[in-house]
Amino acid sequence: MAFSSIAKDFNKDSIVQAVSDFGIYTKQELSKKTNLSFPTTGKIVDELVSKGMIKILHDKRGDTGGRKAYVYQLDKEYAYSLCIIVAQGGLKAFVINMDNENKSHEEKPIEGNISVPDILEFLQVTLVHFPQIRSIVIGVPGAVHKGKIFLIDGFPELQNCDLQQIIADKFSIPVLVLNNMNALIEGFGDDRIENIACIHIGEKGPGCSCLVNGAPVSGFCGFQGELGFSPYDEKRTFREIALNGYQNMEMEQYIGRIAVQLITLVNPEKLMLYFSIDVDSFDIESYCRRYLPVEVIPQILYQDSYEADYITGLTKMGIQLLFASLR
Repeated sequence: MAFSSIAKDFNKDSIVQAVSDFGIYTKQELSKKTNLSFPTTGKIVDELVSKGMIKILHDKRGDTGGRKAYVYQLDKEYAYSLCIIVAQGGLKAFVINMDNENKSHEEKPIEGNISVPDILEFLQVTLVHFPQIRSIVIGVPGAVHKGKIFLIDGFPELQNCDLQQIIADKFSIPVLVLNNMNALIEGFGDDRIENIACIHIGEKGPGCSCLVNGAPVSGFCGFQGELGFSPYDEKRTFREIALNGYQNMEMEQYIGRIAVQLITLVNPEKLMLYFSIDVDSFDIESYCRRYLPVEVIPQILYQDSYEADYITGLTKMGIQLLFASLR
């Protein structure tokens, strides 16, 4: 009985994966694509149609003089993913359908400290408006290990908070809580073999994320990228300088030192710099050339798309979690 159930789940996964490109297929085509028998394919497709996950299109294929086959397509409105950004000043929500199309963008300004009840209330309101939501992904500017925020500056009520488990228990929906830069780098991952490093300079300090040989790196407990703990000099860390408001700091040297460290550790092809604070113009490439061989200097890109790239990564993770929840 257990084996039969596992086999059925595997077969269903195969059908869902086959239609996840939102193509239009007959049952015969899905049978060939999945290597499942036609009767098995037909039974699973009928079940998914009855659930509303797959829709029957009115059009029929071909005209061979015989009976025309019905065609089927995954209904992109069957389920939604909710992506939340936790940031200074409030919360932002993005609701997307299965085809990564935006359905809603909501914001909730919050003065003072953001608390777990603030987040739960925001989630509750959004879930009422969109009952199709089947996955939740939340990005936070802190270190996260298995959904627990164990280090976060500027959000005292979220420190040591197992936010992922709290939300999962409250709403019984698959949840993923992750660091903002780990979310951002997910948007760059694809089938190409690439080495990319991203540095973000924010009010509370620096953070980074890396794509190594095409795969995001997060470390064994989610601490990868917390560059703020590295010593700037014999007296201060990068984090301490940031928390002191970058007072009397030459930002070219501050960011340059971070860049040199990252280049020696990761040797990226591209180094992307994001800023959430105002900084004067400077030339990081020239700074790096003072200390590094010219051959290892990456292409350095100054990006003004931090939030857009952050959202791209979050929504990608939301779609992955969404499809995993349907299997």
